[in-house]
Amino acid sequence: MNVFTEWHHGGLFHAQQLLWEKRLGYKLFAPVGFDWVLEGFWKLSENPATQRQYLDPLSCEMGDDGFLRYWDKGEQIWQRRITLSQFKEMQFDFVVGSLSEHCESFRRLQKQYQPNAKFIRLSGNTGEQVDWSLFDNFIDTTGLYNPPREINRVVIHQEFPLETFYYEEPKKHKSIKNFMNQLNEARALPVWNWLKKELPEFEFKMHGSGGDDGMIDGLAALGDSMRDMGFLFQVKHHGEGFGHVIHNTYSVGRPAIAAIEFYRGKIAEHFLIDNESAILLDNKDPGEVVEQIRFWSEPENHLKMCKKARELFVQYVDFDEDERKFRQFLANIR
Repeated sequence: MNVFTEWHHGGLFHAQQLLWEKRLGYKLFAPVGFDWVLEGFWKLSENPATQRQYLDPLSCEMGDDGFLRYWDKGEQIWQRRITLSQFKEMQFDFVVGSLSEHCESFRRLQKQYQPNAKFIRLSGNTGEQVDWSLFDNFIDTTGLYNPPREINRVVIHQEFPLETFYYEEPKKHKSIKNFMNQLNEARALPVWNWLKKELPEFEFKMHGSGGDDGMIDGLAALGDSMRDMGFLFQVKHHGEGFGHVIHNTYSVGRPAIAAIEFYRGKIAEHFLIDNESAILLDNKDPGEVVEQIRFWSEPENHLKMCKKARELFVQYVDFDEDERKFRQFLANIR
């Protein structure tokens, strides 16, 4: 039993591996080789450097089963890759398109070479252009979309390894970390710099690509780094989809400094309760925010907030329940 999808976000692909392979026993494949571009099925970018980044066979190793493997160092897991010629020769049960750029081309790919497979559209991002006429089955990992009633739809989380993102009581209380990419170029940078100025007694660490303090390499190191902080800085003016960082953070039981306006209607909104599990910036005087951070960083208060953060994660995220819902979704596949 085989499933084909694209790789563009490591956390999303890892989540599909955990769902399709670990839980359901399928084999998951992503494209490799430039024939996918030449025949018009891979359309993420026309930039040759980007195409090499995602499709270059030289980035892979050959597996014993004749399929190339790619090591995702961020997610710390091997991905199974497939050439277009191999795809044409095999039988697939499902083709999953997780990008707007590929919805039409993957649908065409399925109809042309895998007529017995079912096509599924998956969304993990907000603001995507969704053409509901192109598919009958929809996986929503944001909670934002309202498809027509005739669409077979399921809302689930993107799974990640809980043995990596486990809870332990905080050892650091006056530590604020960022894991967003390119914060130095983001609209949230003045907020970050202002907090650093007003809270000189706090440790500030800017991770993510382009960050002042370097990338955290690999999920194991990321989990350790999150447990070794007091608060997550998560102010995403540019938008949030499923939100791996905020889910990982609440899984380890650390509160966020965030703005609820960027999470309205999304799956992660449940985590952000002001002065209980988060410090929210919305409609507050800057001085009030600083006072709240100082108050909730006191060890006894901080422990209370960390426990609440973890409690909310356990309350709202159940990957076993997601599996049950997904199996029902497959039972209704069209």
